[in-house]
Amino acid sequence: MPTGLDNMLAAAGGILDGYHGLAVTLKKGKEQSDAFTATLDNQEYETVSQETGLPVKIVSTDFYLPAADLVIGGETIEPAAGMVIVEGSAQYEILPVAGRPAAELQPGGDRWLVHTKKVQ
Repeated sequence: MPTGLDNMLAAAGGILDGYHGLAVTLKKGKEQSDAFTATLDNQEYETVSQETGLPVKIVSTDFYLPAADLVIGGETIEPAAGMVIVEGSAQYEILPVAGRPAAELQPGGDRWLVHTKKVQ
């Protein structure tokens, strides 16, 4: 269930993009979207190691992506594990983290929170 803070962040999303946004594209296989503005947010998640059973912290490079800008091949798509966000020469693969799905639609339905790992 979304908290009051989640709702405020969703409402402020467009305003924040103008101040802290990055020009990125989204790649799905060999196809790529046009450039759009995303917001970067490094987050720390806690999970339990499958090998040791001990708690571990994972740092994820999370992006907030505007849902309306996720267009590839003329179709609006949902971000999913395996897709890649390109920011300049850096590439970030979308993947699940700490028991959370790779992409989470935010309250209001106009932004996606995606968890990534820098791969290049």
